[in-house]
Amino acid sequence: MTAYRLRGDMRPVIDHVPFAGASLDVLVERFETAGFDPEYGGEHPGVGTEMSMLVFPDGSYLQLVAPAREDPGWWREFFANADPIAGPSGWCVETGSVHGECQRAIDHDVEVHGPRRGFRDRPDGVTVEWDAAALGPRDHHLLPFLITDRTPREYRVPDATNFGAPISGVDCIVLAVPDLSDAIDCFTQLYRLPTPDHDYDDDFGELVSFPGQDVILAEPTTGWAADRVDTYGPVPAAVFLTADVDDARHRHPLDGGREWFGRRVRMIEGFDGYLGVISR
Repeated sequence: MTAYRLRGDMRPVIDHVPFAGASLDVLVERFETAGFDPEYGGEHPGVGTEMSMLVFPDGSYLQLVAPAREDPGWWREFFANADPIAGPSGWCVETGSVHGECQRAIDHDVEVHGPRRGFRDRPDGVTVEWDAAALGPRDHHLLPFLITDRTPREYRVPDATNFGAPISGVDCIVLAVPDLSDAIDCFTQLYRLPTPDHDYDDDFGELVSFPGQDVILAEPTTGWAADRVDTYGPVPAAVFLTADVDDARHRHPLDGGREWFGRRVRMIEGFDGYLGVISR
């Protein structure tokens, strides 16, 4: 049975990361070429998207999402810029009460959109239901969206079948921002995170990591990551999967090497810098 990730009272533990593309078939093929085995998850008929998913042993997952109609209600700006993939389009935190977490965010002067009911029709005819809300301005993608399951979580997230694989889960989201100081203040105030550590990467610029947390902030000044900030504002730039890096290179095409915050980092080839692995 899937080992669900534990969450603290306020710690933003990643439940899943949507990974957007113009075509679900193209997205799935890209992941299969890289050694993954996505499973079709069905449609979100209320918003006009469809998805496949990669569920990992720790219960986190990547949601491969693409439009199922011409004018989808979610992530349309990412679909419009997908060539053919747009990378991570948000990040989701599970909470015991969306309503309670929304109130806590409001108490910290954070803009809230929702809660609202969401649902997905699985291929086997089962309808999955949840409550969701988004944090922050509508044109920003810095803060997570929240989810509380109405139906049992296992309806939404099936058991992983890849126990023993070199990748065990979603480790962290890299959020590219125009102003690192503002982003640090936002996270430390909302989540009471510890004093951050600093590092640097040629592609992502100055990096900030909160010890033990699932978020890395980056302030790129040049290159594709900076262009992404210019296009979207504060935005997820990459998602890293927890891995045994030496074992992972035998199953997935990894690039050369780098190190962040004392951990080995490798990008997975074929994803334009949006997807990588990081050592346990």
